[in-house]
Amino acid sequence: MAAARPNIIFVFSDDHHFQGLGAAGNPHIRTPHLDALARGGVQFRNGIVSTPQCAPSRGIMLTGLETYQSGLISNGQTSFQKDIRPTAVEQLRDSGYDTIHIGKWHIGPSPGEVGFGRSPLWLRGGGSTYRNPKLRRGQDGRDEVTPGHITDLFTEAAIAATAEARQPYFLWLAYNAPHTPWLAEDKYRVPYQGIPNEQLAPPLHPGGGKPFDWATYYAVITHLDEAVGRLVSALKARGHWDNTVLFFVGDNGYVPGTRGWVGKVRHWEESVRIPYFVCGGAVKARAQVDDPVASIDAVPTWLDFAGVKPARAMAGRNLRSYLERGKGKIDAAYSAWDDPRAEGLAVGVAIEPYRLVRTKRHKLAVFASGRQSLHDCVADPGEQTDLIGDVRLRAVKRELAGKLEARMRATQDHAIQWLGRG
Repeated sequence: MAAARPNIIFVFSDDHHFQGLGAAGNPHIRTPHLDALARGGVQFRNGIVSTPQCAPSRGIMLTGLETYQSGLISNGQTSFQKDIRPTAVEQLRDSGYDTIHIGKWHIGPSPGEVGFGRSPLWLRGGGSTYRNPKLRRGQDGRDEVTPGHITDLFTEAAIAATAEARQPYFLWLAYNAPHTPWLAEDKYRVPYQGIPNEQLAPPLHPGGGKPFDWATYYAVITHLDEAVGRLVSALKARGHWDNTVLFFVGDNGYVPGTRGWVGKVRHWEESVRIPYFVCGGAVKARAQVDDPVASIDAVPTWLDFAGVKPARAMAGRNLRSYLERGKGKIDAAYSAWDDPRAEGLAVGVAIEPYRLVRTKRHKLAVFASGRQSLHDCVADPGEQTDLIGDVRLRAVKRELAGKLEARMRATQDHAIQWLGRG
C-alpha cells in the first residue's frame, strides 16, 4: 500500500544568523532540539535565502517565484504586482491539504486570499513586542492584545491546530524570533551568563564592526529551540511525526554589526546565508549537504511530496533526492535584491540592486551599475578580500557568470542587462 501523503510543516524563523544553531558549528549557542532535528534529517550547510528581507522572502515561499517575477520586491513593496495565482498554498489546498497559517505575515494580501483555509493566530505586520503582542485570531480577526510571550503563543496555537487538523495538513508556522525587539526570559539567558560577549560570537563571524549583544540574541533563539521541541513532541505523542516532513528555514540571515551594518538585505554571507534543514518521519536520508540550495527550492519540494504537479513554472529546484538519498545535482544557488529605492529597506537607506550566484566555494555578485564582486567563501568566510580582479580566478568568474546568465534567462530576469555593464 502506498504511503499516505505526508503532513508538511514549514517553520520560518526571522533574522536568523546562519550559525545561530549548534548544529551549524557554533559551540556557544544552546539549541539542543533544533540540533537533534537537523542531525536527524538533512541539513543544508550552504543554504541561502532567495531574497534577504522579511516580506519578499515570504512572497517567494508562497509562490515559488523570484521577487522580480512576482513584483513583491521589498518591505517597501509588499503586494504582488504580477500574476502569481495559483500560489503553492492554493495548489496544496485544492489537492486536499488542510492549509493552516500561524505567526508573522507581513505582506499585502491576507492569508485567505493566497490559499490558507484558516489562520488561528497571527501577526498582521512585520514587527511586534514579544510580551503581550497585538495578534489576530481567525482570518477576519482584528488586532488584540494577547497575553503571553509571542513565541509560546504561536507554539501553543500550532499544537492546538495540528491536533484538530484534517490530515494531510500544511502548516505555515512563522515565528518572529529572533527579530528585534528581543525579549529574553531569564531561564533562557542562563547558558550565556558570565561569558564575555565577544567570546560568544559565532566562529565564522568576521569580527570588528559595531558591538552586538550575542547573549540576548542567543537567548531568544534558545527559547525558539525549546518551542519547536515542544511542537515536535506533541506531533510524536499523537502519532503524526512518522508521516510528517518539517522544513526549518530562516527568512533571511542577520548581519550583527559587520562593517557597521545591522540587519540584512546586503549580498554578504551573514545576510543571505541561513539555517536550513528538513526532517521528520517522511524524510529518509540523514545527511549534511554542502551543495548550495536556496529557500525557493523548498516550494516545489512541498508540491512533490503532496503529489501535485505545479500549475506553472517555478523558479525553485526540487530537493526530494536529497531528502531520500542524501545527495542531488544542484551546484549553484541564487539570491536577488531588486528595489533601488530608499523605502525598499523601510529605514531610509537605498541598497543597490544585485544578483548573486553561490556555489560550494565561491560567490559572484553582479550589481545594477555593472560592478561585480567575487569571494572565496571557504577560505575567506568573512569576505574580507574581493577576488574579482584576480587573474588566477578568471575561469571561476567565467563559470559563475555563465551559471548566473543561464538562471536569469530561465527566469526572464530583466537584470540580465547588468552582465554587460561590467
